[in-house]
Amino acid sequence: MQRSITEHFEEYQHQGYTVFKGYMTPELIGMVRQAVDREFHTRFTAKPEIHRTTIADILRHDILAPLMERHLLNAVLLDYAEQAMGPFVQLDSFEITGFPIRPIDDRHQVAEWHRDAFNYSDTWAGDTASKGFSTHPYTAPTACNSITYLQDMTEETGALRVVPGSHLDFTHIAPEDRHKPHPREACLTLSAGDMVFTHNELLHAGSINTSQDIRYFISIYFERIGLPHRDDFNHPRIDVIRATARQGNDRRVMRLFGEDPLFAVREQGAWQSMIDEDRRATH
Repeated sequence: MQRSITEHFEEYQHQGYTVFKGYMTPELIGMVRQAVDREFHTRFTAKPEIHRTTIADILRHDILAPLMERHLLNAVLLDYAEQAMGPFVQLDSFEITGFPIRPIDDRHQVAEWHRDAFNYSDTWAGDTASKGFSTHPYTAPTACNSITYLQDMTEETGALRVVPGSHLDFTHIAPEDRHKPHPREACLTLSAGDMVFTHNELLHAGSINTSQDIRYFISIYFERIGLPHRDDFNHPRIDVIRATARQGNDRRVMRLFGEDPLFAVREQGAWQSMIDEDRRATH
């Protein structure tokens, strides 16, 4: 039984992530893997020393774009992104990343603990650690990641590690410990097609892939509208998506690609409504 968006959000506020089980169908997983396997095998054969490689700007990719457009514009995903971030959601990047097969002796090794782009915790880690800051109120992320896995995540493929609640407490991992297990870590049990939605302040890490095949995930990284974005929105396919959104007055899809002429005015109005409510509540 699928959980409601409210249930996902309750978990997200508390843990810093939530898991949508069976988000991608086995049929689409098979088609995507078939579309990318040869390219990734070629890259890793040519450069066996690299530990990951990425196909970026998926909507500009001739083979992947027709397969993946609906994955991005899925109402379940966009409904939840707005629940987590508010009606401020812009695309930063849409990509698929592959991790090569590594020696079995590397099993259980931590790839690297990190937070994602546009976080504040890393910037202030030294100050907050020295001052002994603890938990803070939940705040909406400035950015968040939707990660969909194309294989089961096991000891062999390398589990996703998270530090639950680290989006609330400024937990800091020193550089010399970024490849070590963390005492609060959880290794998530995930199946092919599961999607993990993370807060950009969440500490997380991959584990080394020692299976017999390349490990893949699809990343849709969202950010607050107006922030710099890695993907290039100037492309005929994106022009068609935007034109369709304009025709249907679909402001959410327009914002996804950085277009909302009324955004600042409407946001200011929402602020004023909150300010007025606070004033009325003051005794």
